[in-house]
Amino acid sequence: MQSSIPIAFLLVGVLAGVVELCGNVNSAPPAASENKTEGRKRRHVYNTEVIQIELQTTLKSATDADFSKIENVVGPAYEQLVDGAQRHIEAGGAEMKYTLINADCGKAQLFARAIKDTTSFITGATVKCNNQVSTI
Repeated sequence: MQSSIPIAFLLVGVLAGVVELCGNVNSAPPAASENKTEGRKRRHVYNTEVIQIELQTTLKSATDADFSKIENVVGPAYEQLVDGAQRHIEAGGAEMKYTLINADCGKAQLFARAIKDTTSFITGATVKCNNQVSTI
């Protein structure tokens, strides 16, 4: 019986050491809402940037085929810009418009310059971005 007492103290000591190493088992993990920097950043509709590119043409009435001609020539270099663009033909057909949402203004201006320089039926372009107007 005398040998069982030191073994019992040894077991109690080991158990106390394990509990001490594990820490408080009742502590809750940190809340997930504390770290708000993870995940995608959402953009609201009222924060969107709209860029308008107006192309003046020599055509009497432009069609969707004319947009295709432009995009075949210039499109590969500006594929990402063209993919998200909305296309409009003004009444009368002498003016074609691209509307870009959340695009880079500098890329839009380069896109308009490339269109004017590589297509024979575009005589000029106007880019409206960040409340500024650039004439090309």
